[in-house]
Amino acid sequence: MKAAEEPIEVERLARLNEFGPDDLYICCASFEDRCVSSVLKMGADFRTRFAIIFVMEESLYKKQVDTNLYRLQGELAKRTGEGVFVIACQKQNPLDGVAQLKEIWGRCRPRNPEETFITIDISGFTKIYLLELLYHLVIELNLGIPRLLHTTQTYSPTELTQGVEQITTVPNFYGSPSLQKKTILILLLGFEPDRSLAVWKQFNPDKTVALVTNPPRYDNLEYLRYAEKNNTYLLSRPSIEVRYVPPDNPYGVKSVLDGIYNDTQGSYNMIIGPFGTKPQTVGVFLFYLEYPKAQIVYSFPVGYTKSYLQRKPGPTLLLPLAPPLKD
Repeated sequence: MKAAEEPIEVERLARLNEFGPDDLYICCASFEDRCVSSVLKMGADFRTRFAIIFVMEESLYKKQVDTNLYRLQGELAKRTGEGVFVIACQKQNPLDGVAQLKEIWGRCRPRNPEETFITIDISGFTKIYLLELLYHLVIELNLGIPRLLHTTQTYSPTELTQGVEQITTVPNFYGSPSLQKKTILILLLGFEPDRSLAVWKQFNPDKTVALVTNPPRYDNLEYLRYAEKNNTYLLSRPSIEVRYVPPDNPYGVKSVLDGIYNDTQGSYNMIIGPFGTKPQTVGVFLFYLEYPKAQIVYSFPVGYTKSYLQRKPGPTLLLPLAPPLKD
């Protein structure tokens, strides 16, 4: 029951299939050290038939990415029975990575599509890549929600990105807006105020709901205060409504989005901008599964600040993806 209610810290990662190796382990080599945390927690009996490592182009931090890719390949080679695939892809084009996944899928797909054993470590993926990967596996291939792991990072009171290069609707998440409806914009806020503010200005919504992480991760009130300070301009606008969402419970985020949809009775075109945590982005995806008329938008930063390199890996969490079980 606990697994369905709150995130669980993973000390030792076991395989899903009690009768043999899992089907697939998917991760992403990034410049952040946390991208290797999950594989380092694999138990001695963890086995998977295949592993897929996504690697996104990152010219400024190529050394860090290459180091983490080498570490991931080394650890997964010990656990993988039939092959480790590496997908090198463009960072701002998630369809590139998914297209390459489709090319190799016939070689690494699960034996039984009705009962799959797939784990994804979302820690190294960008939010837009995460959305596209889940779209392909869950919606296009109809494989169900995989087991999702996320390694958190130590708190750092600095902006994570700089500027805004491009604003776009996430491919495959266009929704179905109506010209007869007004627009409600829902922004999950974090430490990237430029990106969320740019989306707010571009779409000029009739109504805006800002979702702020509270209670903060590990009850770190400094995290909450800095997130609010970081987004002071947006939060001070008279038309902004503030609601709270959990940091690492995707289903908890979905429940908040459900509440907003029910409050508006579906009378608005709903646009969602995920600029909070990656588990919150998974919650946006869970909501989209039930309300595909929603549109999900994204803004690409000009660059990442070096504060990413100064943050240390935190606990690895198993994410809850279903409503609490009833006794």
